[in-house]
Amino acid sequence: MRTLFIADLHLSENHRHISDAFFAFLEKEAANAETLYILGDMFEVWIGDDEHTPLMDEVAQKLTAYAKKNNTKIFYIHGNRDFMIGKRYAQQSSMTLLPEHTEIDLYGTKTLIMHGDTLCLFDKNYQRMRKVIHNPVMQFIFNCLPLKLRKRIGWKIRTASQSKKVYKNTNMMGVTEEEVHRLMTLHQVQRLIHGHTHQAFVHDFTVNDKAGQRFDVGDWYNNLSFVDANPDSINLVVLPIDYYQQ
Repeated sequence: MRTLFIADLHLSENHRHISDAFFAFLEKEAANAETLYILGDMFEVWIGDDEHTPLMDEVAQKLTAYAKKNNTKIFYIHGNRDFMIGKRYAQQSSMTLLPEHTEIDLYGTKTLIMHGDTLCLFDKNYQRMRKVIHNPVMQFIFNCLPLKLRKRIGWKIRTASQSKKVYKNTNMMGVTEEEVHRLMTLHQVQRLIHGHTHQAFVHDFTVNDKAGQRFDVGDWYNNLSFVDANPDSINLVVLPIDYYQQ
């Protein structure tokens, strides 16, 4: 009995080493997992299920083969880069889509899982933009645009997002602890697992007058990282990106 959590792979044709690391991870580390949770931003950008690239199709094929071979359930929570992934691609990849804030029973411990972008309230510009792009009406209008135009828009958003990171300080990009406490209190949990910040770390604190933990899964740029849970323990694992290819 084993459950794994990953996030922020940001797969793209320009970073083949991350894709290779992911496929090796599925084959060698995750083969005995009963459940795999992907907490958003598996892809660098996603403009619609009607776009088909060799990488997107390869990822779908690898995930489906992995799920069938190992009888593993795969769940997905949208990230800020790939929130447009729809039911078509999820089905193609053997993934089940989950709400942005989801409670799970993790071997007897009620746990809240999410991508994590809603925790970063100091980044007010992003939070305002998030409300707009997550509006169902806006998403419908965007999906009605020609694929070529959506690609251009997606590229501009991606470029702008990367440029702004240079000017944002750590506090703005980081998690707002007040929001962590608010959500954990609202959901009545002592454990939170999320991605988005790219800062792999386990935070211990007090919430609801009890010991609490927040697992920040981390990204897959220079290292690969994942949360590994079983009935007896839960750990954050960080390894070199090529660890399973050595």
